[in-house]
Amino acid sequence: MLQRAKRKFLDLPLAQKFVSIFAVLTLLSGALMIGALHLGLSVFEEKFYEKSLQELDFFVQRVDDDIQNIDTLTRSIAVDTNVQEQLNALSNADPEKASYYYLLTAVRPLLLEKIYQDRQISSLQYTDLYGHTLTIGQDMPDPGVSRLTALEMALNATPGGFVLVSSNSADYPYILCGRRILRSQDMSLKKLGTIVVALDVGKLLDNEIHSLSSQPSELYLYNGSRLVYHSGGEMAALPDVTGTQGYQIVTLNGKKSFVCWQTSSLTGLRLCSIFDYNEIYGQINAARNALIFGECAILVLFAWVLLHMARLVTRPIHTLSEAVQTVDQQEGNFDAARAMLPADPAADEIGTLTREFDSMLGKIDTLIHENYEKQILLQETRYKMLQAQINPHFLYNTLGTLNWLVKAGNREDACKMIVSLGDILRAALSPRQNSTAAADVQLADSYIAIQQLRYKSRARFTLTASGELEQWYLPHFTLQPLVENAIHYGVEDSDEVCEINVTAQADSDALTLIVHNTGAPIAPERLAEIRTFTVKPQGHGIGLKNIYERLSMLYENFVFDFDSDETGTTVKIVLRQEELKAQTTHTNE
Repeated sequence: MLQRAKRKFLDLPLAQKFVSIFAVLTLLSGALMIGALHLGLSVFEEKFYEKSLQELDFFVQRVDDDIQNIDTLTRSIAVDTNVQEQLNALSNADPEKASYYYLLTAVRPLLLEKIYQDRQISSLQYTDLYGHTLTIGQDMPDPGVSRLTALEMALNATPGGFVLVSSNSADYPYILCGRRILRSQDMSLKKLGTIVVALDVGKLLDNEIHSLSSQPSELYLYNGSRLVYHSGGEMAALPDVTGTQGYQIVTLNGKKSFVCWQTSSLTGLRLCSIFDYNEIYGQINAARNALIFGECAILVLFAWVLLHMARLVTRPIHTLSEAVQTVDQQEGNFDAARAMLPADPAADEIGTLTREFDSMLGKIDTLIHENYEKQILLQETRYKMLQAQINPHFLYNTLGTLNWLVKAGNREDACKMIVSLGDILRAALSPRQNSTAAADVQLADSYIAIQQLRYKSRARFTLTASGELEQWYLPHFTLQPLVENAIHYGVEDSDEVCEINVTAQADSDALTLIVHNTGAPIAPERLAEIRTFTVKPQGHGIGLKNIYERLSMLYENFVFDFDSDETGTTVKIVLRQEELKAQTTHTNE
């Protein structure tokens, strides 16, 4: 409906447009001043209370996140390789000998390095299997027998898990966090000791209090009905609160106050914040004054709009004039001219003229660019078809090698091959068409790692890369197929050890790629077919013609040479920066 009214207004004659604008703005200004002030005052107070509860919930979540960070930190200590090895050696040592205490002392720098990762932790205590303790940081506050017993029971109930014991007294405002360290390196789960962290509740709350946009007068932290922490000042007898969260207005110590509370789902502690209600009312008064000032500003804006209304009405004519001048001055820059025109011109005289001019530019632009766009589309389609040949070939050969390793029980080499296979598959499934020479060399290195595991002593691989390879662009998967062909014709067809050398050298003006194998030479007739790309690839190979055609889409001219003699077969590619096609340099990275 709004769009229809806007359309009717734009279709009016210019004189009627002026009359309509003046009338609508006058009505809107009066209604806005009356309605906005009333609505703002009625909604502000309720939204303030809801926002205070939301902020308290956010505050509690940040505190819970800090405790979760301690969980993460203790977990990292428990599974750290160096810590595991040191504690395992400690558990196997004789506690009656001096060497045992030397090993215990060596644990300190490992734990000290870890606690620097969390700003909330000031001290950490490690207890070994014989009850000896090692405190890192400040002195650990004595939790007492009852809290240690509760912590020990929780640790026994969750072996290796993170446990915490919430404080239940203002005399000990700490949350005890602990974790049993178990031997995980050999999966024996042998006990190696216990880590205990005493988290200062007051410090934790003080560190996160800045997250509240409105600072409360007082903060109370309860464990059930017992006070754990009070931010200071005169303590008030808080009213009974029910539920995990809520807010209400009460009278405390003879003063009207706003109280909101939120219970932590992690610790079960209830946080209560108290605001002076008179301060809140002062904020409402400030909001009222801001609304009145805003309405006055709207009236001033209304006057400014009226003064500039003539420009709004005549702007379509000015825009059309600038578009015509753009076509003339920029020698046929139709896109810039059409971008200046409105997408949906009005139905008046200027709108009709604008539509006709836009239609004329569109037809001319279509005639000029139609053939060029068709050629670009054909080139992109051709590239997609060429690239589709590549990915299945990698997966087929590599999985075959991996199957062989698994059957042979060579788990370590199989794991290495899986990692290299993952790198190749990630690159093969990438939607990009081009990549840097450095990335292509890295991909070839992963492929060589797989083939070295497959052929063992039957082949020796070397890969040499030098220069600023990141500054050069190659079609995705350029070196890897060349290495694959070198293996196929050099290793599999030879009974001797075959050497495959791969070189990538980037100079200031040229990039040279060389793949050489020491296999049997290729017959002259077949070499001639390879050089003219008339030879048919064997098996599922992508073929050298595929690589040549993809390079030709990126570079105007380049060297793609093949040679074979008694020393082996060499494929050499030389690329130059000045031959790089500008329209494809960055579009497919």
